Amino acid sequence: MGSDISAKRAGYSGLLLFVLGFSVFSVWLITVTFQLLLIDIAKTFQVQVGTAGLVGAVGSISGVVAGLVMAVLSVRFNHKLILLFGLVCTSLAAVAFFLAQDFVLLLAPNIGVGAGIALVTAMAYSLIGEFYPLEKRGRAIGCIVASTTMAFVLGAPVIGVIAAIGGWRSVMIWLSLPVALTCLVLAFLVIPNKSNQNLPTIKEPFFAGCKHVFSNRSATACLSVTMFALAGSAIGFYTVSFFRDQFEITVALGSAVIFVGNILASVGGVVGGFLVNRVGRKRLGTLTFLAAASITVTFPFMPTLTLAWGLSALGSWFGGMSSTATGSLLIEQVPKFRGTMMSLNTAFMNVGILLASVLGGLFLNLYNYQTMALILGSLGLVGAVIWVFLVRDPCKTKKN
Repeated sequence: MGSDISAKRAGYSGLLLFVLGFSVFSVWLITVTFQLLLIDIAKTFQVQVGTAGLVGAVGSISGVVAGLVMAVLSVRFNHKLILLFGLVCTSLAAVAFFLAQDFVLLLAPNIGVGAGIALVTAMAYSLIGEFYPLEKRGRAIGCIVASTTMAFVLGAPVIGVIAAIGGWRSVMIWLSLPVALTCLVLAFLVIPNKSNQNLPTIKEPFFAGCKHVFSNRSATACLSVTMFALAGSAIGFYTVSFFRDQFEITVALGSAVIFVGNILASVGGVVGGFLVNRVGRKRLGTLTFLAAASITVTFPFMPTLTLAWGLSALGSWFGGMSSTATGSLLIEQVPKFRGTMMSLNTAFMNVGILLASVLGGLFLNLYNYQTMALILGSLGLVGAVIWVFLVRDPCKTKKN
């Protein structure tokens, strides 16, 4: 109740959500650049596309470490400061990418990318849990999901134009860096300094949050779902490269692929926010998880660009809805330690991305895109099974 009063008293409800969404948007722009221009980046450093895709593994390891560290520190430290630090990491990564002269130096900045995504995303969800009442959290989380996908929707065409003029490096200085710095200023000015107003005044032990999370079977299952679901959805990182290799499309059309898929994911995330209270978080997640994972397995086998693109876009729609359902359920698992839960969630998210980066790059180099899709899609289906049988909705349980 205290958090709701705080949000209303400060008048931050709408503006706070915009700043949180914009911050999440900013930390994903570098990832969009790699997804769209992966072939070009590989040519710059004279490596295979699958090898270039492994740069995501470095970011994933960094995200895992950042998530685990913040799972402990978020019990004591202000969530606003953690979010600001994540934006600083993203800004430094953009500069380092611009300056990278060999493949080893290309790998290092991904530490900042992974940390930025992990810290900003985790704290955005945590702040929503603190400042928004239960009945409004689903819609707010839908907006955060949409913010992630809007980085692809709005970023892809802009990145394509900038890259055509100055190459992929110029994207880092002309787009990623200015946006991250703008978010840093807005977040500093808008997010309240005392965000943890619903936490107890007695300081908890650093590992108290982790203990509560891992002693809760449903919460632990949610983390596993995140890991497998992200591994399955990581096929999106290679989607444009698949279309460019398989159907010989241009970078401009590749940008359109990203635009269409992510606008559908964005709308799906928002629609999911409106449906979570009607359909139920658990049921909505079950339906959309199964649909998204099934499509991941099948779309690379389509014989024409139209069929493959259409099925891929449909998978993005279901992926957006499943992300909202998952996020809505995640922040309710351990309400007392939302910061810890969401930090651990980003750690598991990055484990999933790391798993997908290694397996995806390996099977792409050894075999083809279709084999890679079978492997990653199967991981998504594993996550769906865990969701169905082990995850529960604590809010529904309380009502019953």
